[in-house]
Amino acid sequence: MRLHRLEVTGFGPFADTARVDLDTLSEAGLFLLTGPTGAGKSSVLDAVCFALYGDVPGDRSTAKRLRSDHAGDDVVPRVVLEVTLSGRRFRIDRSPAWRRPKKRGTGTTTEQARVVVSERRRDSDGHDVWHPLTTRLDEAGHLLTRLVGMTLPQFCQVALLPQGRFQAFLRARSEERHALLQQVFRTERFDQVERWLRERRVELRRASEAHRVAVADLVSRVSEVGDVAAPDDWHDDPEQLTGWARTLEGGTRDAADRQRAVVATTAAEEASAAS
Repeated sequence: MRLHRLEVTGFGPFADTARVDLDTLSEAGLFLLTGPTGAGKSSVLDAVCFALYGDVPGDRSTAKRLRSDHAGDDVVPRVVLEVTLSGRRFRIDRSPAWRRPKKRGTGTTTEQARVVVSERRRDSDGHDVWHPLTTRLDEAGHLLTRLVGMTLPQFCQVALLPQGRFQAFLRARSEERHALLQQVFRTERFDQVERWLRERRVELRRASEAHRVAVADLVSRVSEVGDVAAPDDWHDDPEQLTGWARTLEGGTRDAADRQRAVVATTAAEEASAAS
């Protein structure tokens, strides 16, 4: 993403038309927006967000007053941004909804928000001309969001941190900073994962304890019947129970074989005596 030119009219504190050649500024690699309070520093960034998304970041979006209070009654609020997105040059011409004086009679009427998204391409004569792509707000929103690769909240988290949020961060206490960072960077999903892991740990611990009690009961019963004590440290190394159980199984099988032999001999003797 590369910004080339920004033109603002009747937007924020800019009552008249103001133009910023961002290509010239970008030649230095890094530049600073500076000026006294109210000069319009944040409004320049707001204009970029408005051109891309039709809205501005932070608390100013709730005010829904993007038109300059200093502009003339007939001045149309307008933001024009030339930008390269995904290797393609676009011009976004956008105006917010605003109220203008009625052409007939007294009072005001509402002008709806509008947008024109154009792409600069070469025509058949080899000249670069602007080709309109869409004038629909929803289509423009989907197109630009897809090209930028971020929604407005994501863009404000990654590329443009609202000024008031950083000021609040500097003045906040530790707990408040933690909550503010959660809000700015939308870390709720990480809290949800952490909470799920914690609950899962408790659940597995309870299941493990229930299994341990069940195994201990079985070991006690088998040890009593087999008359062979289980290993003393099987709680620390449950794998020892496998060898112990196999030893008991082998001993039981041998005892069963001996008993079968005794039964067979006794049966033969009984048959002989009966005969």
